[in-house]
Amino acid sequence: MKKIYNLKTSKKYLKKYKYTFWKRFWVILLFPIIYPLSWFVTLFFNPYLFKYDRKGLDENGDEVNTFNHFLKDIKAKKLENLEIDPSAIKTFEIQHKKNQSISCVMLNNKTNKWVVALHGFKRNKYLGIRNGINLFKQGYNVVSFDAYAHGDTFGEYSDFGVTNSKLLNTVITWIKSNNKVEEIGVIGISMGGGTAVYWAQQFYLTNKVDWLVSDCALTQPVEQIRFFLKRYFKWVAWYFCSFNINGRFKKVSKTNLNDMNTQINLESIKDLPILFIHGKKDDFITYHNSIVTYYEQKKYNFSSLSELKLFENARHSESIVKHQDEYNKLINNFIKKVKK
Repeated sequence: MKKIYNLKTSKKYLKKYKYTFWKRFWVILLFPIIYPLSWFVTLFFNPYLFKYDRKGLDENGDEVNTFNHFLKDIKAKKLENLEIDPSAIKTFEIQHKKNQSISCVMLNNKTNKWVVALHGFKRNKYLGIRNGINLFKQGYNVVSFDAYAHGDTFGEYSDFGVTNSKLLNTVITWIKSNNKVEEIGVIGISMGGGTAVYWAQQFYLTNKVDWLVSDCALTQPVEQIRFFLKRYFKWVAWYFCSFNINGRFKKVSKTNLNDMNTQINLESIKDLPILFIHGKKDDFITYHNSIVTYYEQKKYNFSSLSELKLFENARHSESIVKHQDEYNKLINNFIKKVKK
């Protein structure tokens, strides 16, 4: 198979956010400085990770996690033909475990074709349906849900998709148990894209779907936090200010972020068709993540139907915004190829 992107270059880029011998050497040498500096950065960075609007009014005075929130979002992004009749929307809950409910919204065409749409970090179920409306207008039922520790779903502190993957499995199981299913796919954006692939690593073999779209996905939460730190604290190298970042995060979220790595051990999903999408100007989650994950899956099955598309001028979550028609055609053609 002809390689259209340079895997070696992408791996080299991502290596910047991994510990090497020399990075460990400097951490040990400067530990008396690095330890308090890491504590100081965590003190200021944790509010960014854990405090966000789940309900009520946002900073603009708009009520979040509502249909009107969705309408204002597509208007602000100048997206066309995404308007839908509010009567097509149904809100409901799915029980995950005892006293743990998942808040969902459904666009129901009363067909046997289904899509589960996953939103990104600090977003909600109404914004999650955006990338699925193209398929809704083609007859698919679309289900979106508030991610773990988002919106009206249970949980206090997000863990970037680690726990959310289990919620996705519950939602897919609910759809299959309560409806006739001829076809079912998953579309995930940002954290949702990472959730989707991480779910597949754990559950695909026992709870299969027909296809998956992963748009600008994070792949390793710990390294993604290091990337965030480099972006927001440009004056210091990430390894000087992120000592024991997983341990510090775990104290709050009670979750081990190292459990999630969607760039390795992909043999179990070698036959799952995945469309990877990313914007090359993404300065929030680098597109090199999608390149590496794509090739790591393909190495187990180069005849698989998985695809990779990079949009040259799109920033984070902007591929559909900058290239709406091409974006929708890309997904439509991918699904048609999978269904043949």
